[in-house]
Amino acid sequence: MLLQGCLNVNLKSVLPNQTYYSLDSINIESKCHNTLANLAVNISVLSPFDGKDILIYNSNNEINVLESYKWIDLPKNMIRNAFIKAGLNHCLNIEQNPSVSQRFNTLKINVNELYVKKEEGQYQSHIYLYYELMAYDMSRIKRDFIVMNTRDSNPAIAMQNAMKQALEKIVSSVKMKQQ
Repeated sequence: MLLQGCLNVNLKSVLPNQTYYSLDSINIESKCHNTLANLAVNISVLSPFDGKDILIYNSNNEINVLESYKWIDLPKNMIRNAFIKAGLNHCLNIEQNPSVSQRFNTLKINVNELYVKKEEGQYQSHIYLYYELMAYDMSRIKRDFIVMNTRDSNPAIAMQNAMKQALEKIVSSVKMKQQ
């Protein structure tokens, strides 16, 4: 038996328009001739917030994915890159993977919340993070937490601004302890 016919399949579908953003909005402007200190960094982001989707909380505290906006990479990678650049701007050399034999102080940054809310036509970003500076012998030098909120008409820009301010606060605090 021979089957003949014409099959017309329309595979073309309309995909939602996606715009990709980075949490890293820091430019390298280092004018340092030598670094003040070497520092190892360890970044962690709680799993619900460490994805490429940008999360938005509504007025009922329901969590949704913000349509049309995506991160270009995982937040922990973008935050690490931004922190390295912020450190360079403050004459701190940030080591990503130091060997065990190197005796560097270690900064641990734990991002516990990373989302936006829409209020009065603006997006308000919310970042809550905890950081801890440990000496090479694992004694605690400093620990603190930061809650940062900024507003913008673009949710990704609001998040970039909040992250930049939070990382600048951490770098300034760590720099004082390294001198």
